[in-house]
Amino acid sequence: MLKKLFSQEGFLWKGLNVLTDIVFLSVIWSLLCLLVVPIGPATTALYDAVVHGIRRKEPDVYPRFFRVLKTEFKTAFFSGLLWGALILVSVLTVRYLLALGESSRSAFAAGIAYYVALIVPLGSACWVFPILSRFTFDFRSLNLTALRFTFAFLPRTLILALMTIEALQWALNMLFPFTFMPALTMLLWSLFIEPAFEKVRH
Repeated sequence: MLKKLFSQEGFLWKGLNVLTDIVFLSVIWSLLCLLVVPIGPATTALYDAVVHGIRRKEPDVYPRFFRVLKTEFKTAFFSGLLWGALILVSVLTVRYLLALGESSRSAFAAGIAYYVALIVPLGSACWVFPILSRFTFDFRSLNLTALRFTFAFLPRTLILALMTIEALQWALNMLFPFTFMPALTMLLWSLFIEPAFEKVRH
């Protein structure tokens, strides 16, 4: 019994391999975003590595990560700039309107509306990098497709956006989650994104 448990095909060994990949991929992603590579290309590579290496248990997860990082760098970089800028403008607008709302009911209501509207740029950003990791698109087609997915799968988009906000807040407040949170978030994303991809294929 113990021999089977601790064998390379045993549950314990497989679980440790998954945990190790989650930690190593998260650390690589965090270091790349901090030191060298913008978040767009790194997230594209991370999602691909998590789906193929962890969910599907395919080999060569780390070479695959860096191959996707290199192949999709340009499109992911500019897409990251686009959605990052839209998210930043939306956040600043929300903060401004909510501040005005202390003395104006209409401004407060507008602030709440813009807060809800944050789901569109943030949700699209959650779709764009997984889509790029799985399909071949140019910049324009990729981002229009991400926008279509945002509205076509709106409940999933809402979950992805809220999940991302919570993960980011937790990681920024405590820092150490950066050693596992990025890959774990991609794994959770995939639970909602992969079924949507399957629906589109059929």
